[in-house]
Parts: sequence; structure tokens; C-alpha cells
Amino acid sequence: MERPESSSPDLRLHLWKVALTLALTAFSGLVPRSALSSETAIVYSVFKGIDLGNPNESVEKDFFVNLGTDQGIRVGTLLEVARKSPSYDLTTEKLYKDLVFPFAQIRVIHTEKDASIARMEKIYPTDKTPVLIPRTVIVGDMVRIAR
Repeated sequence: MERPESSSPDLRLHLWKVALTLALTAFSGLVPRSALSSETAIVYSVFKGIDLGNPNESVEKDFFVNLGTDQGIRVGTLLEVARKSPSYDLTTEKLYKDLVFPFAQIRVIHTEKDASIARMEKIYPTDKTPVLIPRTVIVGDMVRIAR
């Protein structure tokens, strides 16, 4: 197979796709654990069941949260999920600030001393939230007890 030359449209398209993928990953809310304080409540793991193709069976997704009974969480507690997203000032070409916006609610189905498992309750409508990629709860999203 022939390798594309450095100025070929195929190579430029490939590099553009790689750059776009990296940018979307960087701005999608994937926050390294070291960037969060020890008191930040987050989704630390996500588990999705296997779709066996049964037409009347839905595949559930479990969200593991670092809040538990020690923090007042009980089965049935509604948690609001928010994502931290950096905003970039194009005029100065610098990071302006991190914005935090709520976009979903999850309900606790199991809780222990310092951890809980929750399931999706609802995602806020697109006209009320900024663009999300992906439009679901992911590891690193912040949580707090819903008001």
C-alpha cells in the first residue's frame, strides 16, 4: 500500500480527524482525578449490561458515585449531574474559564458508607443545556444532591 505524501489531501484529512478527536476528548468532561479536590463528588465508574437482543428487555446503565450514607445519601435520593467544560477565548487565544453546567439527574438504587450506585432519571432538554459530547453521564462528571 502506498503511503500518502505529506501534502496529500488524504493525510491532511486524517490529521484533521485525529486533531478533532483529541479536541473533543479534551473538552468532553473527561477530567483527570488529580484535577479534582478530594471533596468533589463525581461519577467514578459506569457499568452497562450486555444487550442480548431480547426485544422486551432494556439494558440498564449503573453510575457509581463517591457519595454514600456518610454524606446523607439514601436509596431513592435524586442526584444532579454536572459537567465541567473549559471555555476558550478566541480573541486572546487563551483559556477563559471553566464553566460548570447541570445536564441530568440520576436516582440512587443502592448505597453504602462512602459509595452509591444510581440509574438515569432524566437528561435535561437540549434547549436548556450546552452541547454535550457524549450526551450522557460519563466518568468524571460531578454530582450533588438535587434540590
